[in-house]
Amino acid sequence: MKNLFLISFFLLLIVGCQKKQQEAQPVTIDKTKLLQLVNTIRQAGCVCGTTNMPAVPVIVWHDLLETAAINHSKDMNQNNYFSHTSQDGRNPGQRITAVGYTWNTYAENIAKGYANEDAVIQGWKDSEGHCKNIMNATVTEMGVGRSGEYWTQVFGKR
Repeated sequence: MKNLFLISFFLLLIVGCQKKQQEAQPVTIDKTKLLQLVNTIRQAGCVCGTTNMPAVPVIVWHDLLETAAINHSKDMNQNNYFSHTSQDGRNPGQRITAVGYTWNTYAENIAKGYANEDAVIQGWKDSEGHCKNIMNATVTEMGVGRSGEYWTQVFGKR
């Protein structure tokens, strides 16, 4: 009976550790779709809260911004927090610099609980501040990362 208990305990421990490792891994996202959704909004213009935002130029994907976004989403997921400031005190600009992106301008959107690309972009569009980041005419590049339920969208201009 004691052996059965120990075997069950270790199996639960192993399964729990495997689940934790899986949750910490970035979730595959559709980069093309995310970029298309953002650029469709940017090309059409939109209303962010009560502010009418005119059309702005399209942006392109940048892998270093994606890396910064993945890192922040993983950190929030692993440490169970939701903030633009990392628990070590770093802001988005510091995290972007840390991956090697030399920025002139940056912006960041975060989200939690959205199931897919369409839903998270709509959520950001429906939030005035996040929407204004999407419509920021100064930024020229974007990257997005997801880990578990956490999404991070990073914009930049070099």
